[in-house]
Amino acid sequence: MKSLREIHPIALAELKKRFSLNTFSLKYPFPERPIRTFGLVKFDGEVFSSEKFSRVILMRVKLPFYLAASSTFLRPRMELGLPFFDAEVVIMGKRRIFMVDIQAVGESTGYDNTALFDRLIKIRERYPALIEKKIKIKGKIQSVFSKAACQVKITEEQDEQALSIFREYLGVFLEMVEKATPLSGDALDQARRAFEEYSKTVINHDPGVKAFKMFFGKEGGMTRAMDIFFDL
Repeated sequence: MKSLREIHPIALAELKKRFSLNTFSLKYPFPERPIRTFGLVKFDGEVFSSEKFSRVILMRVKLPFYLAASSTFLRPRMELGLPFFDAEVVIMGKRRIFMVDIQAVGESTGYDNTALFDRLIKIRERYPALIEKKIKIKGKIQSVFSKAACQVKITEEQDEQALSIFREYLGVFLEMVEKATPLSGDALDQARRAFEEYSKTVINHDPGVKAFKMFFGKEGGMTRAMDIFFDL
């Protein structure tokens, strides 16, 4: 049985089928262990860029007591006006929190939000057992998730189902990025404003950014989060 621990190799293999990726040089390269955790917490992973992606982030965080988390965050270049792909996994022994979504950034994007989300919802509905225990993140960060988001509590026995829906959402997203062409004029200006608004919400409310600040200090955490996820 395949494990959710394999989610990054799966994502990277699918990306490399369609795009040529370049390693992105971080100011603070992985792996990194925050001094204030006495080496008990480890940040690791890979960050890439490409002609169509500003960031391809495959990040893992290993914490004490059999707790681990991973993020798969794909951000197309702003001028494409596309949504972002986000998948989060938290593993606590045999229990998991699993989330996957394609998050719309703004209204003017060159794609049809309704058609996209309807397509994803139909995919999600094919996994009734997987979505029995739905969850939501507390606070304003929940506003960035789409109506097609899969946010659930699952068990280790459901890993293969989770990987299956992950592959399907990822396939839809990569197909969209592959076909996208740069915006111009008013559409580009609106996409830029939407991106800045999305970024502001994430920077101010995302639990991951708060974790960076907790582990590396306010300034060090913000520097790392901005470097990894954004290029504002």
